[in-house]
Amino acid sequence: MARSELMATLGGRRLTEVIPPMAGEPIPDYAARATGELMVRYLAHDDDTTPPG
Repeated sequence: MARSELMATLGGRRLTEVIPPMAGEPIPDYAARATGELMVRYLAHDDDTTPPG
């Protein structure tokens, strides 16, 4: 994912606003979860811009 794609996926918000950490969640666990959720959002956004066919 390019920086511009990341910024578009975040929509001008901070990562922790888009994908909030859970109470007491260890940082490595949050990083893994947030990365996965961010990729899902990125791929879902990409589907919206892909022409049918």
